[in-house]
Amino acid sequence: MAFNNLHLKNFRSFEDSIYNLDSFTLVTGKNGSGKSSILEALHLLLKFRSFRTPSINSLINCNSESFELSCKNNVDIFSLQKRRRTKVNKIGYKKDYDKFKTLPLLINNFSLAFLETSKDTRRDFLDYFMFHVKHDYLAEHKKFKKILRSRNIALKNRNEDQIVLWTKLLTEQSELITQEREKIFNKIIPSIPVFLNELPLNVKWKEISSNLSFEFIKGWKGVSLVEALRESYLVDLEKGYTTIGPQKFDLDIKIFETNSGNILSRGEQKLLILLVFLSFGNFFSSLEDKESIYLIDDLPSELDEENLSLALNALKKVNQQKIITSVKKIENIKFDSVIDL
Repeated sequence: MAFNNLHLKNFRSFEDSIYNLDSFTLVTGKNGSGKSSILEALHLLLKFRSFRTPSINSLINCNSESFELSCKNNVDIFSLQKRRRTKVNKIGYKKDYDKFKTLPLLINNFSLAFLETSKDTRRDFLDYFMFHVKHDYLAEHKKFKKILRSRNIALKNRNEDQIVLWTKLLTEQSELITQEREKIFNKIIPSIPVFLNELPLNVKWKEISSNLSFEFIKGWKGVSLVEALRESYLVDLEKGYTTIGPQKFDLDIKIFETNSGNILSRGEQKLLILLVFLSFGNFFSSLEDKESIYLIDDLPSELDEENLSLALNALKKVNQQKIITSVKKIENIKFDSVIDL
């Protein structure tokens, strides 16, 4: 769903504001002017949840008892209304509306953790991506998490009969979701260098992109999870939880066979993360009836002029809608629309 305009009424600091959006939109303004809130509103309209807070009530302007968000695309008008102590009211959404058809890709300073030591950040993103690609993956993933919790309870209680039961169910469900993950990522990984080669990058970044490597890590060593769980049984029993399995999966990203942090500055890492996210969004948008939208907060932060120019030109090349924010105005590239807060 591409947005043509956005109406915010009593949403955070906005009392009643309407903004026109286009394929490539820049939102500028001082800190605290509401730039991130615009991205948050768009995310809320697509996913029915905020990426900044679990409390929807906290999004209501402090001087009001409710907020309303509305947006237009080429055909329809969609609206969300929320009053305190009531559920969100969805207006204009068709009964068959599929919130997984559009993939909002949020890129902000927290996204730097995608390449750093925290594997949880990558796992959350990769599962989020899988939820959108495979409709049944969400249900299968929930089933896996439920089985995993039950096995962990059995381990804590040292209940051998329950451990045997849940281990059998865990291995069966693990094979299912791991096969789905491998199938998708084995398609994505070869497409990334092809996509990056089409972007207007300089010689240095062409070399970096051609020496990127991606390895899918399923979460245990060896082929058989049954054997791996048998070998880790005493450790699991002592710790009281399952230490290996699909819950430990990862996507290992290296440049010249080493971690990016050993080679790139933080600004260069941010550009690399942007390029990786663009690659995932491009793959998603190549699927039938799928589209991506990029919500990029404070893009110029930590990017020098050269890398900012590379980032902007790469974004301009991408066909999907891009909404980016910046404290300062960006003069060296033409945007389709500019919102000055």
